[in-house]
Amino acid sequence: MTRTTILTSILALVMLGGCDNNTPVQNIDQEIIALERSALDKWAQSNTGGYVNISADDVTWFDFNPGAQLRMDGIQEVRKFLEPLSGNIPPHTYDLVDPKVQVYGSTAVLTFHWKASMADGTPLGGWKATSVYTLKDDNWRQVHAHWSVVQSVE
Repeated sequence: MTRTTILTSILALVMLGGCDNNTPVQNIDQEIIALERSALDKWAQSNTGGYVNISADDVTWFDFNPGAQLRMDGIQEVRKFLEPLSGNIPPHTYDLVDPKVQVYGSTAVLTFHWKASMADGTPLGGWKATSVYTLKDDNWRQVHAHWSVVQSVE
């Protein structure tokens, strides 16, 4: 065999290996968005436990709240921050605007804008968020979250 034939064969095998139809997770972007929505649906009902449920033990978190200017490291710090908020978030509806999932092997990055409104339509504001997920034991777990307030650009 010639060097070109060998390299072409290796390249074909690598490409075919990356197209395995038996991949355990299909439609990763939909699964990641569904996880985020499950946490946000609970949040809209003043239950912050949804984010604890989808997060890995070693999660890191940046939040826009004044009491959370430093990075939180680990699920215990995140839980300590989120638990007092449960029951204190007004019930609301939200829109997950322009979500985008980028997948890099066993890591997925979700970016989106979140717009919330009270039941009467009064806006609660807008935020931008980045959530990083990793595949652990066949389950996607959030390993990083970063929330910030959308600043007016008038």
